[in-house]
Amino acid sequence: MAMLEGEIWGIAETGDGYMVFIRPLDSAFAVPIFIGQLEAQAILIGFGKISISRPLTADLLLNLARLAKFELSRTEITELKDNTFFARLVFNSPGGEVVLDARPSDALALAVRCKCPFYIAGEVVEEAGVLTDDLTGSTREDREIQRELLKTELDEAVAAENYERAAEIRDMLKVLKKTDENP
Repeated sequence: MAMLEGEIWGIAETGDGYMVFIRPLDSAFAVPIFIGQLEAQAILIGFGKISISRPLTADLLLNLARLAKFELSRTEITELKDNTFFARLVFNSPGGEVVLDARPSDALALAVRCKCPFYIAGEVVEEAGVLTDDLTGSTREDREIQRELLKTELDEAVAAENYERAAEIRDMLKVLKKTDENP
């Protein structure tokens, strides 16, 4: 499973709650994940380094991990099954690497506090990703230009034998095709 380093592209309020958009770095696609109000607040508070009088659950977990000499090295959104996203936390500890299952919202709240990288599986981006331009109003012609640019970049990646990047671009092209088939 190819893991792509990601960033939080945005958080938006919807009629059904909140949505966090995870975008692989240098990608035209973002994965929308529905989260609750408290989870959105936990992520935003972590971003803003806002001081609060009592620790939130993410702060509590990190304090406990530090006491146990665990350091969060990365978080990963690993799969999408039955419309549910799955994530995990990867800690370095004195005894080696420790992996814990987590909700994506909790993983992101921890990652922003620790400033550790987070990753998303390429398969998840392929299955659930949407073009960021679609979220901001791009046209089919804009997507055609993006497709041609990606094809050129794919050719360059293959020529340079950068097959990991070529696979990422191939996945982006698949999502682009799916977007055009289901506007």
